[in-house]
Parts: sequence; C-alpha cells; structure tokens
Amino acid sequence: MDDTFKDGPAGNCPHCNHPLRIVARGKCQECGVKVRAAAARRRRPSFLAMPEMRYPNAYVWLVLLSALDVILTLLVLAFWGGHEVNPATHAVIEVMGFGWAIVFKFAVIILVVILCEVVGRRDDRLGRTLSILAVVMNGVPVAYTFVLLLRAGPATFLGAAG
Repeated sequence: MDDTFKDGPAGNCPHCNHPLRIVARGKCQECGVKVRAAAARRRRPSFLAMPEMRYPNAYVWLVLLSALDVILTLLVLAFWGGHEVNPATHAVIEVMGFGWAIVFKFAVIILVVILCEVVGRRDDRLGRTLSILAVVMNGVPVAYTFVLLLRAGPATFLGAAG
C-alpha cells in the first residue's frame, strides 16, 4: 500500500469530509480511515448540501449594481420627477411604497443567487453563464440611467442639489 501524500488537494475523505492529499492509497489524516484516490476525488455536492458559493465575484457585482439601481431610482423619482420603467417594480411602488420596492428588488436578487447556485450544482458552465447574464441584465438599467443623466446636463444635477 502506498501512503505517499503530495501537496495539493485530492478531494475529501468520504467518512469525515477532511481534505486529503493522496497520490494512490493512504489514510485520512483526521480519522485514519483507508481511502482510495478515486473515492477521495471531489464529487458534485448533494442537492441540500451547503458548500461554498460557486460564483461569489458575480454576486458581489450583482448586489453592487442592484444597490446602484435602487439609489438611481430614488434620485430619479424624488428629485428629477421621473417614473419607474419596470412594470413590476412600478406596481410595488404604487401599492406599497418605495421601501417595499427595495425589499422586492433584493428579494429578486436572492432568488437569482439561489437559482445560480442550484443550476451550478447540475451544470457549472450554465450556472456561471447565468450569473454573468444576471450581472449584465442588472447593469443595463444602471448604465442607461447614467446615460440619461449625462445627456440631461449639469442643470439636472444642480437642480437636485438646490
């Protein structure tokens, strides 16, 4: 039996889930169970497992762009006399107020993150594509609002401050 270990992860012990560094066959450093390299290879997590988030960079951008969207929407509604273009958010604002529109926006973001994680467990490439698409889709209204404000000129910004 070969008890040789190398640098770099070879997976987790199927018994105690301890990270292993195995070349061929060896024992888990944590629980001492004999483990084969094939059994220690990383497996797709089960549906209800709680592994690390798969696309944290995309989620950071998603939350940042969503926060910018909320801030710009508030500025457009309160200071520049505009209106909400998204019909779902417009309905929430009309019925329940802007505070609930913020809750609605971030509830949708939580739903998107959960969807990306679930899809990513089945197909990593599709989950990554979905997370990038979500970031792009949230970036479009922010960029569009910035373009509209820049086209309106400095008077728009000064009118809001004064």
